[in-house]
Amino acid sequence: MISRRDVLIAACAAPLWGRGPGRLPAGLWPVMLTPFRADRSIDWRALDAITDWYLANGAVGLFACCQSSEVWELTEAERLEVAARVVKRAGRRPVVAGGLPGFAAGPLGEFVRRLEDSGVAAAVLTTSQVAAKPEPDSLWRERVEAILAAAPGLPFGLYEAPSPYKRLLTPEMMAWAGRTGRFVFHKDTTCEIEAVLAKVRAAQGTAVGIFNAHVPILVDSIRGGAHGFSGIAANAYPNVVARAVGQARKRGAEAGRLQRFLTEGEPTLSLRYPLSAKLMAAWAGVPIAPVCRRKVVELTAEQTERLRGLRAAADQLLS
Repeated sequence: MISRRDVLIAACAAPLWGRGPGRLPAGLWPVMLTPFRADRSIDWRALDAITDWYLANGAVGLFACCQSSEVWELTEAERLEVAARVVKRAGRRPVVAGGLPGFAAGPLGEFVRRLEDSGVAAAVLTTSQVAAKPEPDSLWRERVEAILAAAPGLPFGLYEAPSPYKRLLTPEMMAWAGRTGRFVFHKDTTCEIEAVLAKVRAAQGTAVGIFNAHVPILVDSIRGGAHGFSGIAANAYPNVVARAVGQARKRGAEAGRLQRFLTEGEPTLSLRYPLSAKLMAAWAGVPIAPVCRRKVVELTAEQTERLRGLRAAADQLLS
């Protein structure tokens, strides 16, 4: 198990990131799991432990209260408490957090102000929460502008979450987000390399960091100018993902080997997610129970063995 001392040493080696509209550090940004006890209450000690684990294994920042966190199964008070706890534990590493309620500027602005008090580096808007699927980008932008005006003190992020529906931003919308000077983080779920790189080009010269979530294009997206990775693979083997990101940025020969492992392992990791990821983290030494608030069908014996094989292969990969 990773010690708190190891995490502090790693954190002290990282550059400070100041609050404000500056660029977030490039690299691995895990979409955090939320640990629960058997009674489904939040396991705060396990949350500290998994925060330590991410940071000691190459994360440069953390995305708390996202869909992998089962954020919509957390109360608003719990989301704020989780964000504050992770910020405190992460020390000098930046933390962004989602879970913003609705899209009405007034109540949402109050939630964001409380997030700001917790010390997060950015409040992350889920793109699909701002407008219904048939509504145009013009209305989406109008509502986002009202949200920005209602919460002037904190940078924002954007997250193209897959549910309740996936609202992908066009390069034109990404360019607009960059011009506002208010956005510093974008988790991209386009899943197509050319579409990701079009957004990278659209945001060039602004503070927006583009973090791809689709593991099969991890290396290509980094080499094309994306700022990092923010996907589910980091909940199973953050050290492997961080190494792949680093090798991609250096154009190292090992990048291809790591990319193949990550791509081939993703279908297994996706089985009954996030339960699968909690098992993978537990087998890596994190004291996290295989308990979810989200309704997840139990793994079969065959699926569990596939996950155990993936765990063993990941542990051998960097040895």
